[in-house]
Amino acid sequence: MSTRAHKLTRAEIQGAFPAGTVPQILSPKQLANLIGISPKTLAEWLSKGRLDGAFRKRGKHVLFWRDRALDIIFNGKEWKNA
Repeated sequence: MSTRAHKLTRAEIQGAFPAGTVPQILSPKQLANLIGISPKTLAEWLSKGRLDGAFRKRGKHVLFWRDRALDIIFNGKEWKNA
C-alpha cells in the first residue's frame, strides 16, 4: 500500500508528540527543524500560500499551529503532486 493513499488522522499526528515534547505553537525555525527542511523553504511555502490556515501573523512575526501545519503538509490536496 502506498503511503500517499493513507491520510494521517488527527490522533496519529498528536500521538507522534508525547505531551510536552514539542510545543503546539511553533516558530518557523522550530517547524522547519521538526519536518527536516530549511527555514528558507518554509518561507517559500508560506509566500506561495501552501500553508494557509496553519499560521498567524503578528506584525513581522509568524507562528504555526503544529498539528494544522502537519495536517496540511501530509494530507493537503495541494501537496499531492509536489
